Amino acid sequence: EKNDSLDALGVAKVMMNSLDSLPAFSIAESDTSAKYLKELSHDRAFLVEECTRLKNQLHLALHRIYNTEYRTYFKNPFSPQALQHWLRIRPVCDPYVLRALKRKVKRMQQLRVLIRELEKDMQTLMDEAGYTLTTASGCGTVLAASIIGEVGDIHRFKSPAALAKYAGCAPRECSSGKSTRYRKTRSGNRTLNCAFHRMALSQISRTGNPVGLRYWKKKVSEGKSKSQALVCLRRHMVNVVYMMLKHSSVYRCPQ
Repeated sequence: EKNDSLDALGVAKVMMNSLDSLPAFSIAESDTSAKYLKELSHDRAFLVEECTRLKNQLHLALHRIYNTEYRTYFKNPFSPQALQHWLRIRPVCDPYVLRALKRKVKRMQQLRVLIRELEKDMQTLMDEAGYTLTTASGCGTVLAASIIGEVGDIHRFKSPAALAKYAGCAPRECSSGKSTRYRKTRSGNRTLNCAFHRMALSQISRTGNPVGLRYWKKKVSEGKSKSQALVCLRRHMVNVVYMMLKHSSVYRCPQ
């Protein structure tokens, strides 16, 4: 099993025996669209986290003013219409509390504008670079940008299995005596692992991909639990993404 000690030993051997034969590399050469997509994805994730914190703070501020009644005014107290309403409310409370509420509302509106701008930049960048990953079922702009950004140059992976191991989607062998079992691994790129997991979940949703749903049901019929079948489907999605990125092809649903 690959680990840090083996990596360090391998690097040391190369540096001692083959340093002069190593190819030259410039950081500027790595400035590809995948790198920019990774930066955009990280920026968006940061803004979404800030937006979530603001929602929690707004819940507290609205509760101070209206008690629990504010939940009856709007089905979603953070919808665009609701946010506009909170900005227009009359001073029925301490003016300092009201101003604090309105500052948070305005900040949330700003964050949503910034998030939409980032998503537009993601889609524009993927279109310009010729990425077709958004044609896959359950893979929208945000998810596709996250996968492309974390994968980088697909040609550095020799096979789908190599990508699966990098993403932590390859099962880990656990042998004891004559028995051999496989367990989920905790290693690998967790951001990429999460992206493949979300992609797999979308396949078996009500509006998902019938091909992915059939694959999942087949694994369940073979005796696997639903969660184990989902792990298999996630690994299958690695194969799909690998082939699409390597050949720059659009997704074609098998009949």
